[in-house]
Amino acid sequence: MDRTNPARVQRFNASHVVEAELEHLDWATRQPALRMLDAVYWRRRLLAVKCGFELTNLQVMRLEKILQRLGYSSE
Repeated sequence: MDRTNPARVQRFNASHVVEAELEHLDWATRQPALRMLDAVYWRRRLLAVKCGFELTNLQVMRLEKILQRLGYSSE
């Protein structure tokens, strides 16, 4: 681990978090809808990821694909 550049380490950890969150959201949005977890809830979760992290182009494409499946366009 490179301790001379902590920003690089944080970016790697954040990328790992984003990947895990996108995997979960992709899986969760394919499950049968629950009354309390509707498309609006999942859209808010996806937009929180988009706003909270700097995403790679591939991550943005995955996020937009999930939003489209939910019936929303990227904002």
